[in-house]
Amino acid sequence: MAKLSTLFLFFLTLAFSNVYAQQEPNDGSGDIRYITDDLSAFMHAGPGRNYRILGSVNAGTRISVLQVNEEKGFIELIDDQQRTGWVESQYISSQQSIRELLPELQQKVQQSSAQLAELTQSNDLLNQQLSDLTNRNAVLAEELENQRTEKQSLQRELDMLDQSAQMKWFTRGGIIALVSILLGVIIAYLPKKRKRSDQWM
Repeated sequence: MAKLSTLFLFFLTLAFSNVYAQQEPNDGSGDIRYITDDLSAFMHAGPGRNYRILGSVNAGTRISVLQVNEEKGFIELIDDQQRTGWVESQYISSQQSIRELLPELQQKVQQSSAQLAELTQSNDLLNQQLSDLTNRNAVLAEELENQRTEKQSLQRELDMLDQSAQMKWFTRGGIIALVSILLGVIIAYLPKKRKRSDQWM
């Protein structure tokens, strides 16, 4: 979950950095600028404070620059009400105002939140799959161990049967050998028949 939080902060930081990227100053006609957020500025009929005040432009208002009078320090502009007038250059900023920036930021935050939700769901799914595979692996390991135990048991039984068969053969061979010896002894001690002396007479 810490990784997902870090990823969310990364997306949020990226969104802010993209939105707050400053534009290169351009003194040409049609350049988009903004009234600074901390105050409202008076709009004059000409490039100077001595000109008639036409009204004021609210802080954060998006304006279009028509021309710049660097000597007087004034900029001629068109405001969001399509009014044309002059405002002191110090009240003009190339950075997007918070008022216009907020909806874009909210949209990017929503997108980042949606991406985070998708990543969280994907992470939960991967964790579930990992848990299933871990459980399956444990079951297979237990089955393998049972098969090994059964194999060892069968091998011991086979060894015992083999030893028993060998003992039977040894026993039978010993009995046969003993009987043969006894028969030989008995035959050796049997009385021999005498030959008749008058056999050739």
